[in-house]
Amino acid sequence: MNIAVSPTAEGASARAQVQWSRRWESELGLTDHAELSEFFRKSYGPTGAFNAQPFQGSRSWAGARPEVRVIGRDARGVAAHVGLLRRFIKVG
Repeated sequence: MNIAVSPTAEGASARAQVQWSRRWESELGLTDHAELSEFFRKSYGPTGAFNAQPFQGSRSWAGARPEVRVIGRDARGVAAHVGLLRRFIKVG
């Protein structure tokens, strides 16, 4: 799955294609976690040092660990991330 970029968008010719992959948590290796944690530190760091703190080292989750991830990568590395976590609710 690639993201289509409008030819009228500013800088569209320089924008790299994003390659998407679905990965179960058990399929991720230490290198994957390190790359994701760096992405999160860069993403959350500008909003405050406290927000980037959970992603120190190679930790690629804050709070509950996702079960499956959808990761978008471009020529520079991780460009997007979606983490899915199931929650079971008991009623009654």
